[in-house]
Amino acid sequence: MTPRRPSRARIAMLGIAATGVAIGAVSLPAFGSSSVRLPSFPIATELTASFPYGLVQGEPNIKSDAAGNLYVMAAGSTPIGCELWRWPAGAQNPTFLGAPDDGAGGGDCDIAFSPDVPAGQSAQTLAYSSLTLPDITVGNSTDGGTTFSTPNPAGSQIVADDRQWLAAAGGNTFYMSSHIVASDNIAVSKSTDGGKTYSFVGVAIDSAHIAQAAYNNELGPLVVDVNSTLNPKPVYTIFSAPSTVLANVNSAVGTTQSNNNALYLASSFDGGVTWNDTPIHIGPSTETIDHIFPTLSIDSSGTLWAAWSTNTHIYVSHASTQGASTLLSPTSTLVSTDSVGQLVPETFIDLSSQPSGTLPWSNPVQLDPPGTTANVFAWVTGGGGNRADVVYYSGTGTGSGPDDPTAQWLVRYSQLHETNKGLVVSSAVASDHVMHVGQICETGVTCSVDGNRDLLDFLEVTITPDGRAAIAWTDDTAAPPAGQIYVAEQCAGVNQFTGANLSNTC
Repeated sequence: MTPRRPSRARIAMLGIAATGVAIGAVSLPAFGSSSVRLPSFPIATELTASFPYGLVQGEPNIKSDAAGNLYVMAAGSTPIGCELWRWPAGAQNPTFLGAPDDGAGGGDCDIAFSPDVPAGQSAQTLAYSSLTLPDITVGNSTDGGTTFSTPNPAGSQIVADDRQWLAAAGGNTFYMSSHIVASDNIAVSKSTDGGKTYSFVGVAIDSAHIAQAAYNNELGPLVVDVNSTLNPKPVYTIFSAPSTVLANVNSAVGTTQSNNNALYLASSFDGGVTWNDTPIHIGPSTETIDHIFPTLSIDSSGTLWAAWSTNTHIYVSHASTQGASTLLSPTSTLVSTDSVGQLVPETFIDLSSQPSGTLPWSNPVQLDPPGTTANVFAWVTGGGGNRADVVYYSGTGTGSGPDDPTAQWLVRYSQLHETNKGLVVSSAVASDHVMHVGQICETGVTCSVDGNRDLLDFLEVTITPDGRAAIAWTDDTAAPPAGQIYVAEQCAGVNQFTGANLSNTC
């Protein structure tokens, strides 16, 4: 986060009780795929914990290990820390594992699994990070969360960090990014001991873009292309910023005003030391996409996927790091189906039309269906080749935008597949009831004055080894207490690694 939001230390959050309206999964067949099962989700499970844990949580991170066990970590505030659950594959209920940081953090949390089992270990490494604002507490587990290393409260060499993200690169190499409060750049650190210690290696906003990004950038998650043959593996991150220096100057320093109308990809091919920033999307000067957080992921074929919100709509764009061979010509169109069956056209951008050194990002595709009045907190996760999942909070009300006090919110899910005829989108409602009513505030800790921040700032989706989407979100309709984590794992639909129909577990 930027200095206009002075910190993101957790504050007490008041719940708003609401009567949930039962909503079933809604979706229509993907274009040209009437035999493919539609994505469906069961009634979500609430994650519980014994006192003093489980009072209020938000911003759940969810990841799957290679065996299909789900892990969910959520911010519980200092001195409670980052709370962790493990949901063994095939089990009926999750197990609460406590707070690996021993309560030293809890401002922001993230977890990441090594993609393989490092030499000398019997299990993948699970690394975590936990924000205290002055620093970041880090540690790991090499036995599936049964035990953890002693928390290291000095995981960052930067004084005053904000919103950190983790990414695994293979073996026991991990990367961590964070927002530098003093310089407003994005710090990148590297660990070679499985996430127990980190060393600063570089900054992700390059010298050509920091003048336009200072005070107004918003960083998204780190991504490592673990399937790349390059050594070291390519590292990417995403950030929003104004598209020009003048637009940044015209935005008042230290306020919540934002002129962020552009998204940038930051790329490093030398282990995070040097970075090059290129545009993903530049919108009109009247458009603001600084709506916590732009997100980035990569699928198994090396296609990057970006997702973001304008508060009204959710958009996704993608680009192949292997070249433009899988993209269509600029005059070709795709066809996708949203949750009410509306056909959505889009044109692809050919590599020849791109400035030198940039990837051929497709034109943005709107994912939210007609009839919704606000859509926020997009999160994207790559799957098999040319496949990705996106989740977001979607509201309907008498007003428009996330400040509408009448808005009723659901968790929506979109399954994406790029084909030789274009991008196919199949959508569903993932939450079985309205999980929030009223405003969703996006201005960080100033929400204690500005409005409702019960949901904090994001939700996440991961994909299990058998190709199912597993979604974790915050629900504040249960009272007391407000702000509880719910999880739903896809029970029918398409395997996002193979494209085959999933066995139905609904």
